[in-house]
Amino acid sequence: MSDRLNAVLGGWLEGDSTLEAMVSHAEALQWILSADELEISGILRFLESVPPSISSAQKAFLDRVLNLLAIRLRDVEELGETDLNRIANAYRKWGQAHRLGHLLLALLSSLGTESSLQRFAELVVEDPPTNSNAAAIAFVPLLRQDDVPTETLFPKLLGALSHLSVASLVLDLANHVTRQGMVKIHPAADRVDALGELFAGLVARLTKFEAKPPKEAKQFAAAKIAVTEATSIALAICDAFALIGNTRAEGKLKSALDLKHRKLRSEAAIALAQLGNEEGKELLIELAKEPACRPRILDVAEQLELLDKIPDELKTVQAKVEGELATWLSLDTQFGMPPHEVHQVDTRELGWPGFEEPIECHLVQYAYHMPGGTFQSVGIVGPVTQSFAVDLTSLSLPDIYSAFAGWQAEHPEAFELEPEKWQPNQRELAESLRQRIEGEGYLTPQPALLGFFFGDVRLIAATSRDGQPGTAVADLRNTTFYPAGESRHPIGPREAYYIHTGREFLHAFNKERPEWVSLHESLSDQADQEASDSP
Repeated sequence: MSDRLNAVLGGWLEGDSTLEAMVSHAEALQWILSADELEISGILRFLESVPPSISSAQKAFLDRVLNLLAIRLRDVEELGETDLNRIANAYRKWGQAHRLGHLLLALLSSLGTESSLQRFAELVVEDPPTNSNAAAIAFVPLLRQDDVPTETLFPKLLGALSHLSVASLVLDLANHVTRQGMVKIHPAADRVDALGELFAGLVARLTKFEAKPPKEAKQFAAAKIAVTEATSIALAICDAFALIGNTRAEGKLKSALDLKHRKLRSEAAIALAQLGNEEGKELLIELAKEPACRPRILDVAEQLELLDKIPDELKTVQAKVEGELATWLSLDTQFGMPPHEVHQVDTRELGWPGFEEPIECHLVQYAYHMPGGTFQSVGIVGPVTQSFAVDLTSLSLPDIYSAFAGWQAEHPEAFELEPEKWQPNQRELAESLRQRIEGEGYLTPQPALLGFFFGDVRLIAATSRDGQPGTAVADLRNTTFYPAGESRHPIGPREAYYIHTGREFLHAFNKERPEWVSLHESLSDQADQEASDSP
């Protein structure tokens, strides 16, 4: 047994404090990326011995080991039967509800061999992870591959459709291998009726939730998770029905057209249209009016040669850009619902960090009108689709662009560090800059970050000036103040520093663009101009 493997096993036995130290020092476990065959086997023997119940420190340690091991196994053509059995045995021992069991499944799926996928399919059918988000990590390696041994996975995996935590993932994989041409016939082609019954049950559940959502916070939260799971499965079934191409699915798909859920309603309409159903085609055209549905609808309409039936004003660059941001905001990882208002406020070609050639950039303002008040801000579409959970509407257009440029720009000589990561000499410099900021009249500056920018060092501190809260960014020469704004969702230190660095990046990339250098317009200026232009 190698010394470095012994260090891992010894650290586990020594307890949580040792494990925490090993995790905090990345190099302590980095050797796993070059582990030899015997060391890999030793790690797998260790994993097989891990008990089901683990502490938080043990979880963090195992998480690091398993992720490094997954990267190492990408370069391994085949694991022996004994090692594959160790992974399967560890998974069964840890249990389906284990906090890291899905990473063991990911080891099997990332290998991608017939032997590893045979065990993967068996475990998913017999004992799937109970958490759908965790389960997704185990399926991702398969969804990224252009060629997988489908006969090893299907029809075996379809036996997991009865488990709601993995049903959508199984169907997504079946849809993926069909769309990529890995199979001639959809793996679930002979299960249209069974999928139809499952779909009808899911629609009934969603209809009930929409009609009478739970009023108690805890009950609502639990129901929301179940609804998200049900929606994911229903969406995957819509896709499967379209790929299978059996018109027997039409009746079940129509049952989803009365739902309030825009995405599911639109995907049901898309599936119907792809099956040649006229009602689906008509609804497809109607749904192009919904910004959050528009990008997907336009793509499908083009494929089905229906684009000429969609009004021209819904096919303009502006309409498409508004749709792109609304779709992004609707993602579960963002706001989870489309904005109530969305409209493009600026568009221009800019030199942008990360791009060799100038790129078309679009700013889109949006608003959510909620019972507790309105949230509004501005997002960008072009070099990236992005928005922040703070209100940018009080900024000038150059500073809005700068916020996104500063956020997106990546360079080894431009980065930030939180206070807990500062070295002693950095703490001294930060304190010196803090004292200088305070001496300049800023009230009680609270250090938030140290920014390093091509040899320059800046302190980013939350503060206020003349009664106005905001952020001070101080380098060795100057201090720049960024007001937080009067919104209930103010600009914080991190966003302020995005603006600060973004200004520098965009200035460097657009020196020869006089229209950029002279741009000082704000959204309020635009609103005033529009008001004066109106009769």
